[in-house]
Amino acid sequence: MPGDVAYRWRAWRFAVAMALIGFAGAAVGWFLLSLLFSALAGDVRFPPLADGILFVGIYALFFAVASVVFARKTPPSLRFGEDGIELALARRDAVQVPYAAVVSAQVRYRWPLSVLYVFVSVVDESQVTPLNRGGREPLRRRDGDRLRFSVPLAGLGASAATVRSELRRRHLP
Repeated sequence: MPGDVAYRWRAWRFAVAMALIGFAGAAVGWFLLSLLFSALAGDVRFPPLADGILFVGIYALFFAVASVVFARKTPPSLRFGEDGIELALARRDAVQVPYAAVVSAQVRYRWPLSVLYVFVSVVDESQVTPLNRGGREPLRRRDGDRLRFSVPLAGLGASAATVRSELRRRHLP
């Protein structure tokens, strides 16, 4: 089996991803709520653009800064070790998933929303080891007869293509 490959958290990359997500969310929210409130007032019209630019810019900046500040204590990470994959979400404990227990693994979506999903059979759940990092309990979602563990790739020093090639190199389904 190939050696360890670790993808660590990059604060600037995480901040850029969170700023883009905050910008998109604030822009859509501002536009729709402005139209809704103007419709409730009986005068449907396009909202003032200067107010929207100011609100969306300030929201995106504060969303990115707050996300980085809260993630600094226990940042996300991803490590392909000799015997398993170690996944850690921001502000949560890590989880070690042995390669033998992995039913399938896939990278979904495009940056900044790309996520690595690792699926484990419910029968093999006892092989998954939580690793204490001083955060909250690791997230595990039940998906039928499988458990799903995930880690967003936005703040890590790896692209979705890099992680996909590492999954292929490790011969993961």
